[in-house]
Amino acid sequence: MIVALLALAAVLLMPRTPEVEILTVERAEAVRALAVNGRIRPRQSVEVKTPVSGTLTELPYDVGAQIAAGAVLARIDDGPQRAAITEAGAAISTQQAVVAQARRDLARYEALGEFVSRRQVEEARLAVDRGARELQRLRAAQVEAREVQQRYVVRAPFSGMIMERPVDRGQTVSPESVLYRLADLTAPEITAEVDEAYAVELRPGVMATVELAGQPDLLRAEVVHVEPRVDEATGAREVRLRFAEGAVSAPAGQTVSVNLVIERRPQAISIPRASILQPESQPSVRVIDGEGRVSEQPIRFIDWPSANVIVTQGLEPGMRLLVDPYAAEPGSTVRPAR
Repeated sequence: MIVALLALAAVLLMPRTPEVEILTVERAEAVRALAVNGRIRPRQSVEVKTPVSGTLTELPYDVGAQIAAGAVLARIDDGPQRAAITEAGAAISTQQAVVAQARRDLARYEALGEFVSRRQVEEARLAVDRGARELQRLRAAQVEAREVQQRYVVRAPFSGMIMERPVDRGQTVSPESVLYRLADLTAPEITAEVDEAYAVELRPGVMATVELAGQPDLLRAEVVHVEPRVDEATGAREVRLRFAEGAVSAPAGQTVSVNLVIERRPQAISIPRASILQPESQPSVRVIDGEGRVSEQPIRFIDWPSANVIVTQGLEPGMRLLVDPYAAEPGSTVRPAR
């Protein structure tokens, strides 16, 4: 009985081989993606202003209104222009009478023939020419006054939605005043700030997946522009994307999650970044041989801000490594956790 107890105690006190979580290396499709936050922006937007100064007599739309291209957005009091047009019309009528009289005088002198001097005929002809030129000038001035009057009517440059209206009817405005902020939301885009270190990998045509609130599925988008300049304040470059699905309903300014797909490798070895020791200087992993003995294996990998990284050197399919490299020291023996 004592011998049995001693044997049991020996078994219980015998050091056990520790169990560790093990990852078996294999080749599979690997995606190198960059996760960033973006914002929805209108496909086009504009600050609607007036080219003239004056008092707003009409301002028919409010925030949220959907506007058709060419719709009248505002009218400015055009009283002075109407007065100028009326004055020009009166001057034209007066000048028409002057020209008509000059032509009658010329016709009379020409009919008298030798009974009037050549000088009188020439002076009458010059009076007709001068009067006709003045009439033409007055008519051109009236046309110009009517064209200027059209500037007192502000129209929508494109179809869109009123996003903001900073002024009210009755207010005096100038060419610097913003009447409306108009945006076309039918085909919104996405803008995102990407660190300059990673933006060098981006170019038009790069695809991305977008997580949009209210949409159950991920949406696809395509990079259409990468700002060539780096913002000195943020160290980032602006990237614009367009939804591949076409028209997407989303409010301007909404935050979205964007995963830019930088590269796809059909056959690659990828491992968790957390499994790498000294990733910044001398990257290595701890591998396990067929007898469960731990050793250290130098590797090379593509340094990318993601949970998994692509290993380019040091690992082959079938090799086993510690998921947690600190779970066992080199030279120790371990066994896979069940």
